[in-house]
Amino acid sequence: MKKEIESGIIIKLVIRQATSWPLLSRGHRSGKEELRVNKYELMFVVNVADEEKIKAAVQLVQDVIKKIGGTVDKVDEWGKRALAYEVKKQREGYYVVVDFQADSAQISELDRVIKIHEEIIRHIIVKLED
Repeated sequence: MKKEIESGIIIKLVIRQATSWPLLSRGHRSGKEELRVNKYELMFVVNVADEEKIKAAVQLVQDVIKKIGGTVDKVDEWGKRALAYEVKKQREGYYVVVDFQADSAQISELDRVIKIHEEIIRHIIVKLED
């Protein structure tokens, strides 16, 4: 009887630990934590092969910023310009600058999605001073 009680307690303890660990590892926040919203500037260069792909890349970036809980303040399309050096066998690129606000913990997700997108050949995310 004593062994059954001890094993039941151990099983309950293991179940509690197993269910609480993934919540912490997935980035769930408790109600006490504050969001650290900062202003950022994202500049990216899109392959100029197709006008529709340029518009799709700009829309993708805006959608990802909104998906991570950010807000887009301004989108400034600089247009087609010559690159300083050849990047992925391209000599020209379409430059876009996006000013946005987002939680600092979510910037890595934006960076990851941009790296996956093949039409965006270069990008940089800079935190702006307040």
